[in-house]
Amino acid sequence: MKKLLIITKTISQNDGQGRYSIELIRQLKNNYRIVVFYFDGEIRKEDGVDYYKLKNIFFSWNFLNNLKTADLVHCFSDYPYCLLPFWPWFLCKNPVFITAHGTYGVEPLDKPRSGFLMRRAYKKAKKVICVSEFTERQILKRVKLNNTVVINNGVDYERFSGGRHTQTVPRKDADIKIVLSVGALKPRKGYHISIPAIAEVKKRYPDIKYYIVGGRPPEIYLNLVKENNLQENVKFFENISDEQLIDLYYQSDIFLLPSVTENENDFEGFGLVYLEAGACGKPVIGAFGSGAEDAIIDGETGILVPQNDVKKTAEAVLKLLDNPELAKKMGENGKKRAKEMDWKNIINRYLEIYKSI
Repeated sequence: MKKLLIITKTISQNDGQGRYSIELIRQLKNNYRIVVFYFDGEIRKEDGVDYYKLKNIFFSWNFLNNLKTADLVHCFSDYPYCLLPFWPWFLCKNPVFITAHGTYGVEPLDKPRSGFLMRRAYKKAKKVICVSEFTERQILKRVKLNNTVVINNGVDYERFSGGRHTQTVPRKDADIKIVLSVGALKPRKGYHISIPAIAEVKKRYPDIKYYIVGGRPPEIYLNLVKENNLQENVKFFENISDEQLIDLYYQSDIFLLPSVTENENDFEGFGLVYLEAGACGKPVIGAFGSGAEDAIIDGETGILVPQNDVKKTAEAVLKLLDNPELAKKMGENGKKRAKEMDWKNIINRYLEIYKSI
């Protein structure tokens, strides 16, 4: 069995890139002997996989030895981790693959030093695997390549479609509508749009609840909640389990994440959470001009709205709340799409690429 060396920033379940790593490793281990070097996340044990947590990879003999003996190398994380197979150029003679997720696969290209290094890495890679067509377009605007390919992220359909596991927040009144967002509390996730949009929705649904799963809320978002008089409507969640997250998906009526592009190189690369919500049968709302265009089929699995548009975002939420049959139909379509995007199906694309080299 060939040896596949994987380099990733994180194997934490608490972020999209970590879940990407975990799920892809789980699928690949039946076809390759896998060695993983990572920086963030708890120490992990898994049959058929050797995990090594690193603090400073440049002084790890273990890493260098594995790099030398690997048949293939795949960098699951973009900058700066995708540079690591190339700095000891005399050791890595085997094919290297790089996954470009979004911001950190593009932003370094706009800076002199990191841009030089990143272009070199992309050109030396056998394949640059972009998680969305949007990400691919942003990269190709900045560097001429003929080795890119788009493979959308997958989802663990069975896990998310299997129903509720617990009651994170007991739902006492079925008539109270719940909107859910899942994503780090950073500007590009669009909370400065979704929070005031919920304030508009509150005028028609005064008891609406808006649950945000993203960690400890910074002052800017707490103030935004107060300014919009949403203290009784908005609840932030941090450090929740996978079972609790799935429960929140099932409790919700709508999934909302109106991502924004802060500048040309700071954007949502794909949005795995849209597929997770879809697997739970929920209609989703995202924004044009981001990787959400790959994850959401506008008008079928959910609604895409213009970026930075509070009014249109509120209208999309109201459209789904006012039309439960439409919301149900979009949720059903989202479930079908999530099943198509199951990692068990997506993995075949990776295996084809590995074997084609």
